Amino acid sequence: MVKILIDGASILAIDDEVRYVSRGYVYLDGGRVRSLGQSPPPEEFLYPELLLSGAGRLVTKGFASGFTVLSLYPLRYGLDDVDWFLARELFKAIKRGDMYYIAVLSLAELVSEGVTEALVVDVYLDDVARASRDVGINVTLAPPLNCGLDDQRQLNELKLLLGRWHGRVEGVKVGIAVCRELREEHVALAREVGLPLYALELEREPEKRLEGLRVVAINPLIDVELPTIYSGGMIQKWREGGGLGVGVRPSYSVREAMKEALWSRGADPLSVLLSGTRTTSELIDQRESSALREGSRSSIVVYNLSEPPGWPVPRSLQSAVRAVVEGDLPIETVVVGDEVVLDREGLLTVGYEVFKKAIGKFEELYPTLPPLLSRL
Repeated sequence: MVKILIDGASILAIDDEVRYVSRGYVYLDGGRVRSLGQSPPPEEFLYPELLLSGAGRLVTKGFASGFTVLSLYPLRYGLDDVDWFLARELFKAIKRGDMYYIAVLSLAELVSEGVTEALVVDVYLDDVARASRDVGINVTLAPPLNCGLDDQRQLNELKLLLGRWHGRVEGVKVGIAVCRELREEHVALAREVGLPLYALELEREPEKRLEGLRVVAINPLIDVELPTIYSGGMIQKWREGGGLGVGVRPSYSVREAMKEALWSRGADPLSVLLSGTRTTSELIDQRESSALREGSRSSIVVYNLSEPPGWPVPRSLQSAVRAVVEGDLPIETVVVGDEVVLDREGLLTVGYEVFKKAIGKFEELYPTLPPLLSRL
């Protein structure tokens, strides 16, 4: 377990309230925030295994994507949103082993954009779990049912996830996703295995009360009282207290989704920041890393504001929040758990050879895609 000290940084500490420390420190030990406060740090924290200079840096919690589809990532420049019909056509062409490499590429881009937690609704999620472990990002994996795919295969995937990952590997959680309606058999299954239920594009309210079951709506087509996550074109319906997701988009960036929520809804930047960080992390069952406070699991992004385009370093809570939400601050370091996942040299967890192989695999696959997909 690596002991890490970030000293002399500006800090946006996210807890029940958000506070700004103009010159502070964060001490990480065992994958958790052991201490956070005003510099200089107490003497017991002065001799870490890794010391990161905070001069000209802004430290805060990483972003969370509340709805992410990785399999369509190679086609993202041709899509405006998630299309399960196109996904089904793609799944006919790709093999299970291909999904690991697609997931590595897409998860690496998420990390490079400062995303430290993501809800992934997709196929071959056992391979996505392996990729998330290798990349170093926290994930909640939800096989989709009643979404036009093969439900029996998704149920088999759910069994794999429960047997290999859920409750066994830190940072990997499992849920169940459903499309359009909350069927009784899916509600019963979620209760039986004790997992949250993510309801995509609900078309009608559930007929029965959902006591004892955690349900989160994603891009509902009707007004619901459920906790809600918005992505794609539905971000224009975002409301305070809701979460945000990237879905499928040219840039797998929660920062871009936050800007859309801010400008389309005329929202307060602090509310949008909390939506893209703490709120979404909590909604996707990643509560341990949903805050930047003492005791929380490390989920940290360090921005370098020592020169343009980040300079100058903010001097108040309001300006720091606006810098993160509205600015384009360069991300220098990402720490998840007890691992430095990204630094100024790039991703540290997965090497160039893996990326090269991943890109090569899809270049081989692309000519074999159905005509509808190869045009995207």
